[in-house]
Formats: sequence, structure tokens, C-alpha cells
Amino acid sequence: MRPKPEEPSYLLAAQAGSVVRRLYRRMRDDEPTSPADLRRTIGALQQLADDLAHVLPGLQGQLEESLLAGRVGAGDTATEAWAKVADVGHSLAEAREGGLLMAAELRASQRMLGELASS
Repeated sequence: MRPKPEEPSYLLAAQAGSVVRRLYRRMRDDEPTSPADLRRTIGALQQLADDLAHVLPGLQGQLEESLLAGRVGAGDTATEAWAKVADVGHSLAEAREGGLLMAAELRASQRMLGELASS
């Protein structure tokens, strides 16, 4: 029996985006939830932001491996290809920093909401 092939990363990312859009529609259209549910939702979003930030360095590593294997940058000189990979890496690093900041702010929001609910 052959093992089932894993879903490609881009499909998993698309599925995650679809779920986030569904959450957005629900938050926009639903009635207000309890403070406890709101706190749990913020906590789950904090974990999502943190997880997303930790995915990004792996993307850079895969891009570098693709360049070394000749799967990208074939039309560029080595210097040009590495410069483009470095530019992508810089953008991914900035995105990671933003994700970590978002996670930290959501963690603070969750904590303050907990204090508000207990007072």
C-alpha cells in the first residue's frame, strides 16, 4: 500500500487563509460573544500569528535550496539571483517580525481582557 502524498504547502496556506476569512465573516455577522469566548478567540489568534511567524524562515530556506538546485534564477547571473533571494529573505524577515509583534500584542490583549472580566 502506497502512503498518501502530503498536501503541498501552498494548499495548506490557502486552507488556513480560507478559515481566517470564514472567521472574519463570522465575527462581522454574528452576535457578540461572551468575554470568555472572546478571550479564547484572541488566544487562538495569538497562537496563529506566532505559528505563522515561525513558518516564514522555512520558506526562505526552501527558496535558497531551490536556487542552489537550479530550480529558480536560471535566467540571472549568480549575483543577481542571490540578490533577489536576499530581497525575498529581507521581506520575509520583516513579515516575521510583524507576526511576532502581532502575537505579542494579542497576548497582551488576552491578558487585559482576562483582568477586565475578573474585575
